[in-house]
Amino acid sequence: MSVGGASYTGIGRSWFLHFSLAFASMSFSATGPVAIIIAASREGGLSFAQTSSWLFASIGINGLASIFISWKTRQPLLFLWTIPGAILAAPVIAQYGFGAAVGTYLVCAAVLIVLGVTNLIALLDRWVPMPVVMAMIAGLFIKYVLAVVHSTVAAPLIGAGMLLTFFGLMWLERRNAASIPPLIGAMLTGAAILFATGFQLPSRSGGAWTATPALVGPRFDIHAISQLLLPMLITVLFVQNAQGIAVTRASGYRTSLRLVTIYSGVLSAITAPFGGCPSVLAGPSNAILVSGGTHGRHYIGALIAGVICVAIGVFATAYVFLLANLPAAYIAILAGLAMMGVLEKSFVSAFRSALPLSAMIVFVVTLSDVTLLGIGAAFWGVAAGCLVYYAIEKPRSGDVPA
Repeated sequence: MSVGGASYTGIGRSWFLHFSLAFASMSFSATGPVAIIIAASREGGLSFAQTSSWLFASIGINGLASIFISWKTRQPLLFLWTIPGAILAAPVIAQYGFGAAVGTYLVCAAVLIVLGVTNLIALLDRWVPMPVVMAMIAGLFIKYVLAVVHSTVAAPLIGAGMLLTFFGLMWLERRNAASIPPLIGAMLTGAAILFATGFQLPSRSGGAWTATPALVGPRFDIHAISQLLLPMLITVLFVQNAQGIAVTRASGYRTSLRLVTIYSGVLSAITAPFGGCPSVLAGPSNAILVSGGTHGRHYIGALIAGVICVAIGVFATAYVFLLANLPAAYIAILAGLAMMGVLEKSFVSAFRSALPLSAMIVFVVTLSDVTLLGIGAAFWGVAAGCLVYYAIEKPRSGDVPA
């Protein structure tokens, strides 16, 4: 009887862990990134209803698809929208209109599908070494872990409580004495401190709660396409999907670049008519999902995160109201703590490899956060790292291993 009880307890703890990881993942993805969508829609002059439709497509539709994809593949494959893409789209929407941006999204979707179906995308796997990609991951993710420090300074009571709990439980966990996983303890401690210090969930009287999905007629404007398509494709392929795939592969999953590209193209084609910018395999969100638990069961967290996405998408209008009232420090600390393990793995994979110089170049350029020709630092970091690799560190045919 005790064996069965222990088994049920283990299953319950496993589901609780995956729920907390999914919650932390969506706490990150559905806060700051959503704020970027809202800011981009304001810059583009979109109405509140159009913004709600954009959120519905980007979160709700992608979340529903992620449930199906993760269940089918038994991998944590959470698809959301391209965050840099939303930033790139804002001036195009303002200059050429929402329809022109949607037309460009559809062209981008078609290109992604062609690259995936023909498997031309497989060339990227051979051209870009994994340590280079992992160094890019380290450069991108380190700022989220650094946010733990900044948020703790800004909210010392919440930060101190969460950090003490997290590292205290980690100390116990490494001695096989922890009663709950460190992230769960930090999440519960932070929530308890929030409510003990007077935080209350916001109430909203009047107005609609549900999303307002509306079709946007695409317009294939050559000027909008020439301005947005190339940087959008580079962002989707070389930054967002490369990041997401590197995260899942680093956790032991054989994620197919070809299938991810096809999924991105198909989902982009589905979400675009509602105003959603191209869909990608979400790197930071999936990094949180694989930061705890056992290999082979991380897809459970993706399923739960997908359900949360669908709920947010359905109630997109109300969520915008909630977002404005959610404590930023709690979210930043929780997401940063969840990313610590992934950041550690990224550093080990990048700098313990045979390509330390290339990895360092990637890390530095990515961390610089520069933007050149409308393209972000992550792409230029990978480009610089590959250049150094092929010019200096790539083994020559006659080289003898040390």
